[in-house]
Amino acid sequence: MKVIHLVLGKANPERMNGVNKVAHHLAMSFYELQIPVEIWGITRTPDQAVYPRPFPTYLFRAQPIYRDLDPKLMYAISQQEKDTVFHIHGAFITDFYKVTRLLKDMKLAYVYTPHGAFNRIALEKNKWVKKVYISQFEKAILRDALKVQFLGQSEFDHIASVVRLQNKVVIPNGQDFSELHFDFSNMQRRRNPVFGFCGRLDIYYKGLDTLLEGFAAYCRKEGDGELWLIGDGPDRPKLEALCRQLRISERVQFMGARYGKDKLNRIANMDLFCHPSRSEGSPTAVLEAGALGRTLMVSTATNVGQQVEQYRCGLHLRQSNAASIEKALFDFEKYYRQGLHTEMGERAREMVSREFNWLAVARRLLDVYQVKNAVLR
Repeated sequence: MKVIHLVLGKANPERMNGVNKVAHHLAMSFYELQIPVEIWGITRTPDQAVYPRPFPTYLFRAQPIYRDLDPKLMYAISQQEKDTVFHIHGAFITDFYKVTRLLKDMKLAYVYTPHGAFNRIALEKNKWVKKVYISQFEKAILRDALKVQFLGQSEFDHIASVVRLQNKVVIPNGQDFSELHFDFSNMQRRRNPVFGFCGRLDIYYKGLDTLLEGFAAYCRKEGDGELWLIGDGPDRPKLEALCRQLRISERVQFMGARYGKDKLNRIANMDLFCHPSRSEGSPTAVLEAGALGRTLMVSTATNVGQQVEQYRCGLHLRQSNAASIEKALFDFEKYYRQGLHTEMGERAREMVSREFNWLAVARRLLDVYQVKNAVLR
């Protein structure tokens, strides 16, 4: 059996998006397990050098919706053995629809991971456009897949309102601890404790409006902490304006996009990592912060709330609103003053190590990839 991970983009792990990063780590895990594996990327710039890996990486040209697939991609698919399994990462991509139709015709199996695209909140954005697209394209991809991998229970449950599936499974993302090596240095802080967020500054999806509103309420009631926001995005000016409106600008630091060791050091200087998302697949930033031993505050939508409760390593926001965030910040401040946050951070690291190990995730997917008894349509 050979596994081919298909992504949109150049599949470069340096500053790549979350989906490409997942495909990279999965492929590396399969290589470690001695499973033949390749990564294929569909991109507008396929002639660029590929990222060096111990297994093949191939790039193909993305096509407009009215054109067939890149002929080189069609030929490459036609050369695959019948026991090859394709793993397609990402949703609402027309080239992926064309690929799955070709795979179906050739009786080649594929696993489909939408990476959070079918969460309830995610489907509300451009709702009617997505509804038409799903009826014309996505339903066929979902139904013909060997398995549809959902990263969390919320998306697994919500898909029933879109299409009835018997071929769905929940398998989360993982975390690579080898990526977390850096030289720690204490950063200057204005106040204690430090609450923090790292990710795309998207108000709607990440729930950053409720985070600022909850933090403002906490400040008004004489909470002592400050808030760091790592990341960038089109909503940054709106968030900065909201800080001014809420009169918390002096207590909030916008640190911009950070990468590599610089980003890791900033997260490691936080006392509580906050992720009050309205919609997620499996947020890599939460796993990264947990692996760095940070206490976690997460919404149910992150799909890690139950594990946070199980390991007693943070606060689970069952209702992600300003009032619940205000309460959680005061609860954490109490733990911080009592010195309990260090133990909670250690349990967060244990949680990530046990529940979100990439090799364990890869082994679960290998069970999914077995196609001997699969009925290919």
